[in-house]
Amino acid sequence: MKAKELCYIAVMAAIESVVFTSFSFVLYLECITFTIVLFAMCFETKQAVLGAIVFSIVNLSMQGVTPWSMMYCLIYPLYSLFIGISKPFLQKHYWLLCFLCGCLSFLTGQLVQIPFLLISKKITILYILAGLKISCIQGCLSAFCCMICYQPIHTILKKITRSTSYGKIM
Repeated sequence: MKAKELCYIAVMAAIESVVFTSFSFVLYLECITFTIVLFAMCFETKQAVLGAIVFSIVNLSMQGVTPWSMMYCLIYPLYSLFIGISKPFLQKHYWLLCFLCGCLSFLTGQLVQIPFLLISKKITILYILAGLKISCIQGCLSAFCCMICYQPIHTILKKITRSTSYGKIM
């Protein structure tokens, strides 16, 4: 792996960590899924997945070992892999990308409840049902965020990656 790739991965993980921490204080606004989707669309799949893994490990060390933070270690790298594999199709279907971003954000709220199955099936069902309203709002806000922010940020990131591939930075 080249130093440039390691730098991309480190910067992606750092940005994801800042986005996750910063927006966790705003009720219903979950921008990490949008960030994961954005990086998976802008960078190579391998880089995006490794960035999500590094972010998940950093997040695990900051939040401690909890059911939620452990699920993030599975969810976000898988999201990066899924978007990265689907990139050629999603580049042609912008509205589907926005819808998918919203769906993945919704699913995040639901998938983090799965570890509670180890405790009790009833508790898990109650957590999932209680979180449906929040997950729906988060999904809609993530889709809306993708509609507004994706194209301008994608353009900037592509300019940065093009300029660094020629050995110069803007």
